[in-house]
Amino acid sequence: MKKLLALGLLIASLSTAAIVGSAPAHAQDNERPRALVQVVKSTPDVTVHTLVAPSSVFSVTSHIIEFKSQLFVVDGQFFAPFAADLKAYTTQLGKPVTRFYISHEHPDHYLGMGDAFPDVTVYALPGVRQHIEKDGPEQIAKWTAKLGPKMVAQHLVLPTRDAHAGREVVDGVALEFATLQDHEAAESLVIKLPELGIYIAQDLLYNGVHLWLPGSTEGWRKALTGLQAESGYTTFLVGHGQPTDRQVIGRNLAYLDTVDRIRRSATGGADYKAQLLQAYPDLGGAALLDIYLPLAYPAKP
Repeated sequence: MKKLLALGLLIASLSTAAIVGSAPAHAQDNERPRALVQVVKSTPDVTVHTLVAPSSVFSVTSHIIEFKSQLFVVDGQFFAPFAADLKAYTTQLGKPVTRFYISHEHPDHYLGMGDAFPDVTVYALPGVRQHIEKDGPEQIAKWTAKLGPKMVAQHLVLPTRDAHAGREVVDGVALEFATLQDHEAAESLVIKLPELGIYIAQDLLYNGVHLWLPGSTEGWRKALTGLQAESGYTTFLVGHGQPTDRQVIGRNLAYLDTVDRIRRSATGGADYKAQLLQAYPDLGGAALLDIYLPLAYPAKP
C-alpha cells in the first residue's frame, strides 16, 4: 500500500520525456527507447526470455516462458510503449500466450499491459487480484491525466484466475509456484523452473537498482535468508534489472544492512539519501529514493 500511495507522488514529478527519453514529442514511435530482450536459458523443451524496460522506468521486467506449444508471461510492464514491445516479441515467437501471471499488486508490474494484451487469461494470487480490481482503474486515471493515453494503457485487464502454490508439469516441463509475504510487497507469487535452475523472483530481488524501502527491512531480510537456502537455483529473474546469479541475494542483503546502518545515524531524509547514494553511486533508480522518502521521513507538523 505504501508503494501505491507514493507512486502518486511520482505522477507530479515525471513527464513523458523523462520516461521515454529525450526524443521530441512529435518523434515517431520507432525513435523512442525500446525495452531490451534476451534469452536467459534454452533447452529442447523450454526457453526463458526476459524483457527489461529502460532505466527511466526503473528497469521493470517481464519474463516469457516459452514451451513447445505455448507461452506463459510474467508481469506486464508499467507503461504502454514497453508493454507493446513485450507484445511484439511474443508475437514474433509465434505461439499463443495461454497464461499471463501478475506477481504482485504494484502497478509498475501490470498497468501497461491492457492495450497490448486485451484478451489474455490473467492469473494472480487472490489478494492481489482483489487489490487490482479496486486500485487499477484509479491508477489508469491518475497516470493518464499526467502523461496521456499514448503512455498509459486505457484498457485494464483484470485477473480472472487465482494462482496457487504447488507443482505443475506443462509440455513436459516442471514448474513450482510459491507465495511469499512481507518483503517489498505484502504478498507475491514466485515461479521456479527447477530443471533449469531458474527462480523468477520479481520484486523479492533487485539487480543494479535501488530497493524500494520506505519501511522495515525485517520481512525482506527474512525472505532473502530463506531464498539463500534454496541452493538448487543458479539463475534469478528479478523485478527490476537484468537476470543474474546467486550473488544477487547477498548484494540485496548487504543493501538492507546499509540501509539499517544509515537509518541509525541519518539526521533526516536528505542526509539518508546522501549517505545511501555515496554508498551505492552506481545503482540505477535513484528517483525511487525521492518517492519513498516522504513515507520514511514524514514532515513534522
